[in-house]
Amino acid sequence: MQNNFSTAIPDAVLHKALGYFQQGAAELRPYLQALTPEERSAMLKMGAKTVDFVQKAFGYARSNPGFVPSFLDLTEFEHDTAALNGLSPIGQLLAGLALDVESTMMLAGSDAYAAALVIYNNVKFLAKNKQPGAQAAYDDLSQQFPGNGGGRPGKGLKG
Repeated sequence: MQNNFSTAIPDAVLHKALGYFQQGAAELRPYLQALTPEERSAMLKMGAKTVDFVQKAFGYARSNPGFVPSFLDLTEFEHDTAALNGLSPIGQLLAGLALDVESTMMLAGSDAYAAALVIYNNVKFLAKNKQPGAQAAYDDLSQQFPGNGGGRPGKGLKG
């Protein structure tokens, strides 16, 4: 059986990292805003070129006040640009970290699921051969077995 992930992450490291993330989230939470899926789809989207465009436009607006129409609040534009510039490195770090965490969870999860399937099939074999306690374990596992409709009781191996 191939094992794709064989690193034991110490509980202390996980606990410490979680504490840091919770602290960072608490620090930022008063300044962050959530959007509904509908609001997100209606927003103007920014990419790398758009960020450069916004920064250049802001630079022109600051150095040439005559470029700013009277209905545009330059102070708000400055706040928006500062928030964008400040949050961008955090967002990039978190996006990369999230991808790596998800990838590691996929590797560990795949290995754990493969091992669980080996155990399940062995318990099934042992139950067929009347190993004491195996039938009860098989019945319990078969209720949770993903190929069994997610929670329907297993058929057992009687007879």
